[in-house]
Amino acid sequence: MAKPDPELLAVWRSFLIAHSSVDRALTVALDEERDLPLPWFEALNALQLAGGKVRVMDLADQLVVSASSLSRRLNRMEDDGLIRRDRGRKDDQRAVLVVLTRDGRDTWRRANTTYLRMIKRLFLNRLDDSDVSALQRAFAKVVDSK
Repeated sequence: MAKPDPELLAVWRSFLIAHSSVDRALTVALDEERDLPLPWFEALNALQLAGGKVRVMDLADQLVVSASSLSRRLNRMEDDGLIRRDRGRKDDQRAVLVVLTRDGRDTWRRANTTYLRMIKRLFLNRLDDSDVSALQRAFAKVVDSK
């Protein structure tokens, strides 16, 4: 196997550092301002984007997590009244839907202001149009390579 290009490895490392830095800042801001873990916000956000309900397996796919770790997260979120789980169709008892509650929607709405403010400050405001285009092309190549 040929040695990887050091420049490409440096880009990979920069990506990891950028992601970790933004992730850490989001985690701190959501915790301090909204007392909400980032993974909970991400689940609430995915539910909001899906119109308020989605199948568990689809939610796991959207969040890129295993169904078992998502299940534990959903248990805690359900205990806090942010979501509820409903059986889907009567003819398919395996299809469990995760449904955003009114408290969950209110929590998402408040947390989303913090999230968007931080994303703008840490990421969006630092990119120009050519950066955005380059990142879209690069990430599409990586995501499409599954």
